[in-house]
Amino acid sequence: MIEAWAAGLAAGYLLGSIPTGLWVGRWRGGGDIRASGSGRTGATNAFRKLGLKWSLLVLAIDAAKGAAPILIIGAAFDSPTGEALGGLAAIFGHQFPLFAGFRGGRGAATAMGATLAALPFAIACAVAAAAPLLWRTRVMSLSVLIGATAGAGAVGVFAGFGGLDAAYIGYAAAAWLLIVAGHRDNIERIARGTERVFGETPAETG
Repeated sequence: MIEAWAAGLAAGYLLGSIPTGLWVGRWRGGGDIRASGSGRTGATNAFRKLGLKWSLLVLAIDAAKGAAPILIIGAAFDSPTGEALGGLAAIFGHQFPLFAGFRGGRGAATAMGATLAALPFAIACAVAAAAPLLWRTRVMSLSVLIGATAGAGAVGVFAGFGGLDAAYIGYAAAAWLLIVAGHRDNIERIARGTERVFGETPAETG
């Protein structure tokens, strides 16, 4: 259904392009949050610049940006592929937002929202893997990457038993690739042993 695919791509990218952290930062008088820290618009950098309360707002809205296109396409069409494209477009839009000069965040929160809407069991696996690691290490980027990998792996295992539309399998693989690509500088620092812990000044994820 081409209409559903096009609607998913358009809705996902436009919603994903809403630069929540940038707009909240300006609204709170903090200017462009990309000017410091990781240079990103996500919740982690918002935490550094704006504090916990406003970073949680950024996190919630960024997650909603991922869930919304999937829910919209699901209500308007019977098209798993349209839903999958909507979720992926939202993640891509968050990373390269039309409304913020194509400089956004790393996509973790938006991917979380999209995956929660499409594959909630994968989010449960992701959180189960990421939360203890974050508690122990306070390295946000590593926790996000391990969580994303666990979620994608859970989809792969579930797919092996059948009953999961191929579009969702493709979504899980592509979303994982987008998250990894968005964290490539973090991966380099993790490999060098120089990645910052949560709460310190330069970049982790966001």
